[in-house]
Amino acid sequence: MAHRAQLTALANDWLASGATSFAMWSDDTPVEVWPSLPADHTNYLTEPIWVNGQMVGELRVTGVDSPTAQERLKAEADIVQHLVRMEHELNNMAEELIDTRDQLLALYGLTQATRNFLDTEQLLETLALETARLAKVEGSVFFVKMKDRTPLICFYPDPLIDLDTLNGFIKEIQATKQEYMWSQDATVESRVKNLLLVPIHLRGAETAVLGLFNKLGGDDFTSPDVKLAAAIAEHAGAQIENVVMYQANLEQARMQTEMELAKRVQLQLLPQEPPTVKGLDLWSGSKPASQVGGDFYDFIAKDDQPFSFAVGDISGKGMPAALLMAMTRMMIRSKINVAPVPTPEAVMDKANEELYNDFTDVSMFATVFIGQYHPQKRELIYANAGHSPVIYCPIDGEPQLLEADGTPMGILPVSLSANQRLIFRPGDVLIVGTDGFNEARNQHDEMFGYARLMQLISSLATKSAKEIAEGLYTAVAKFEQHTHQDDDQTLFVLKCTGSN
Repeated sequence: MAHRAQLTALANDWLASGATSFAMWSDDTPVEVWPSLPADHTNYLTEPIWVNGQMVGELRVTGVDSPTAQERLKAEADIVQHLVRMEHELNNMAEELIDTRDQLLALYGLTQATRNFLDTEQLLETLALETARLAKVEGSVFFVKMKDRTPLICFYPDPLIDLDTLNGFIKEIQATKQEYMWSQDATVESRVKNLLLVPIHLRGAETAVLGLFNKLGGDDFTSPDVKLAAAIAEHAGAQIENVVMYQANLEQARMQTEMELAKRVQLQLLPQEPPTVKGLDLWSGSKPASQVGGDFYDFIAKDDQPFSFAVGDISGKGMPAALLMAMTRMMIRSKINVAPVPTPEAVMDKANEELYNDFTDVSMFATVFIGQYHPQKRELIYANAGHSPVIYCPIDGEPQLLEADGTPMGILPVSLSANQRLIFRPGDVLIVGTDGFNEARNQHDEMFGYARLMQLISSLATKSAKEIAEGLYTAVAKFEQHTHQDDDQTLFVLKCTGSN
């Protein structure tokens, strides 16, 4: 019996004071008696010993009977009560320490088993296996439903419960946000005799649950099982979050790499240097935005044909726009090369006819400007399918915005763009850009606009094609300071030099 030495000391004091016996009783049974139980033990003083609201025993003294003795016995019962309570608390602490140690060992083993997994499904499979082993159960399940994704469900070793029944139990957890225990009636045949479900706190998840089935040994789940399952769930949540974050970062890096590659490929598809054409000073280029876009330019210079060029802008951004850009550019190039009379109007009409269904299928369109320069006539013929800005600046006049006369390519099954003519004299300038210039915005969300563009071109018109382009890019970049470039800025500058 615990505290025997203290009780013996109390007994000796009572015997020395004239008592005939001192005893510790429990459930009406003597546990310890000093020196022995008297023949007549019906007349005695007694005081109960309480721990946590429950009587665990009593002290009895025979041979004395006075209020003072009763007070003394009560005081000593309080001392014994305190000692028993301390012993009880120490036992509880020891049990908790043992539980904590077991949990730490279990979690250490779980960490070692799952630390190298970077795939969510493989991680859940290993977690289910190790959890069943550590929790000493017949089976386990991990159920994880991330937002906007198909649920991941992993049983070990195989499903002991159908999904409809499992979902019914999971709804209980969703309602209470607490663990859920269930035991099967012994009269009902079922593979699941008892189960314990605990929530997994997982960022970005609609529902995440750990389930344990059929505790080995046939017992029901108890408080230590709940604590262990909760610790495993907390650890599993951290592991799953790490893997989900890794996969998200990996996917983002993969997409970024693919976009960078697509941008490089897109830029490589564009002519790197303009051709040398007698009588013309040419410059072309594109400043891409952060995303893959749909801007393009192209030119074809053959000895037996007039110099032809095209500038276009596919609606939207991203890979769809980039793919349609490549298709549109190649279609225009092929029509210029094979058409008997490749006028801008004829090329635009044939390209629109070929690409109309492709644009319609994806609800997109393209603004396109196609031009031809005839050096003998010093004449520029063009067709404009909804493209802007196109600015003509004659040597003796102010810049003019050339309006489109047709709808963008892909809007209608037939092109409405017709051939337009300009006499292109020495010193005249034609600038064909994309809306990344006039729609550039500053930190006050103000657009660069056509008025600034026309004024800027008026001040640059006497310079070379390259200097005009550099001036435009510099001015727009300065205007966009402290803001993000939203769209590609593609530019084609054509200036008549006067020499044939």
